[in-house]
Amino acid sequence: MNRLSQYVRSIGNAMAKAIFSPNPAAFPFIVSNGTKVLFLRHDALGDMISTLPMLRMVKEHFPLMELHIMCTKSNVSIIEHFEFIDVFHIVDKSILHAPLLHLKELRKFRSMDFDIIVNCLTSQASKNGILTALLSGKHTVSSSVFAGDQYAMYYSSQSKQAANMKSMWDKMLALGSETFGILRQEHDVRAILPSSQQFAENALNTLRELGIEENNYIAINVSVGQERNRWNSASYRILVDYLLQNGKQPLLFGLSTDSEMLNTIKQGFENIRHYPFNRHILEIGEALKHAAWGISPDTGFLHIGSAAQCPMIGLYCFLPDEAKEEWLPYGVPHRAVYSETQTVKDISPENVIKACAELQTMV
Repeated sequence: MNRLSQYVRSIGNAMAKAIFSPNPAAFPFIVSNGTKVLFLRHDALGDMISTLPMLRMVKEHFPLMELHIMCTKSNVSIIEHFEFIDVFHIVDKSILHAPLLHLKELRKFRSMDFDIIVNCLTSQASKNGILTALLSGKHTVSSSVFAGDQYAMYYSSQSKQAANMKSMWDKMLALGSETFGILRQEHDVRAILPSSQQFAENALNTLRELGIEENNYIAINVSVGQERNRWNSASYRILVDYLLQNGKQPLLFGLSTDSEMLNTIKQGFENIRHYPFNRHILEIGEALKHAAWGISPDTGFLHIGSAAQCPMIGLYCFLPDEAKEEWLPYGVPHRAVYSETQTVKDISPENVIKACAELQTMV
């Protein structure tokens, strides 16, 4: 960061400190019948999935609290069928970057007079701090993962226990534990997927229609949220060929926008199928319950696999050693393959094949 940027940031922090003044409160926060708690998770699908065990844990300990969650169109589908979430509020992601364009919405949230606000996002600390402050009423207390003493101007308390956790799943569980004074139990520390007989039946019927053998197919996801995470078609084809030669049945997953790539991968291979487009994310999760394992360059799909108890192989851009555990699959056998560059396309198919062989010995 250059001197000008440091100066601008210091001025911004000084102004924020003068404007915002959170209500002081030490952990654990007090919860009683009817306490209204808002959790902020206005980002992506994978982030929401990694937060669900914590939300369930909090609601199980305080069943008469009123649990609200701020979400987006990108991640609401995973929580619509969770009975422990009382109210979800869908917002546009721009509420973080341009809150002044959402003044009517912010006033609506403030009028709800939440007793507690828990910020579950760990990036863009200043912006999320400002948003938390704007959402807070006169008596609101708030918490977040500890990001530094300079962010105390936004929150009543910050969780150092959560900050010390390497995995995002464990960060969220620690945030909930410290904020509400909950002693975690063994059953709290597991990924979860809401069950639905209809989604389960749809997934099983679809697999049968595709001629897929249960518990022997390999789920290969090609869809990504960011282009830097996209693996290339030629590498997928080498992987598919390897799996076929070793008696495995690849099944491709992707969005309709991935049609061209899916067709390229399938070209020349007999009986290679892709799961139908536009299916509910919970149906995808049910389908993954019947896979031998899954492979994905996108963390959202990896976390769905974790919640479905499906062993997973993740493909990642280059990450420093201290950051590698943050977005790994959780609670299932897994392997991780890292690029030496900032793009996943530079991962060699040989390294992914090696991970497949290793995972095969673990499941």
